[in-house]
Amino acid sequence: MKIYIDEAGRGPLAWPLHVGLVILLQKISSSLYKKLNIKDSKKLSEKQREMIFPEIQKLADQGKLIYTVSSVSHEEIDAWGMTKSLNQAIKRWLDMLGITPNKQDELIIDGNRDFGLRKELECTITTIIDGDDLIPEISLASIAAKVTRDHIMGELHQQYPHYNFIQHKGYGTLEHRNLISLHGPSPLHRKSFLKELFPEYKKVKTPKIAKQKKSPSKTSKKAKFQGERLF
Repeated sequence: MKIYIDEAGRGPLAWPLHVGLVILLQKISSSLYKKLNIKDSKKLSEKQREMIFPEIQKLADQGKLIYTVSSVSHEEIDAWGMTKSLNQAIKRWLDMLGITPNKQDELIIDGNRDFGLRKELECTITTIIDGDDLIPEISLASIAAKVTRDHIMGELHQQYPHYNFIQHKGYGTLEHRNLISLHGPSPLHRKSFLKELFPEYKKVKTPKIAKQKKSPSKTSKKAKFQGERLF
């Protein structure tokens, strides 16, 4: 079994990191990928991603693939740092899907880092630089993660309109930095990412995060069901 992985939200100053995971259940033709314009989510406009995402959901409904999106909170990112956060996000959803990778399995991750997974999992870990542009299944994971995160940032904009999350999605644009300087950080901002703006955060010890109980979302329950059909 091959599990394709990519993330969205590594660099923003606010809110969670999201990781998309895709498992193919049936072969998908290159012509379909081309027709859907599947490529790295960063090379697609927001409108294009929004058009592709329902097609990914349709492929899942047709039993051709499993996709799910895992997240790590801003508090966990502050407590753990990015490498461990990515490690935890991947393992968290493998666990939710009921998957324990073995020597016959392969995790295929965009980029050149394995986030410590080689030391912890028995399966093969393959990292591919620019994988989200070279491997369409990684592109699917990238798009699913990016669209899911963008939707959440849109919802958060309603709660915190003075940060204009709907526009910059939490990334460190000049506008966003100026708004943080003007209003101060919200409870959703990553303190470890704001040490240049707020030197006092350099002295603040980040909290330890309690282990979360398993409570799959609606999407993950569906994915878990599909995963049980797979194994």
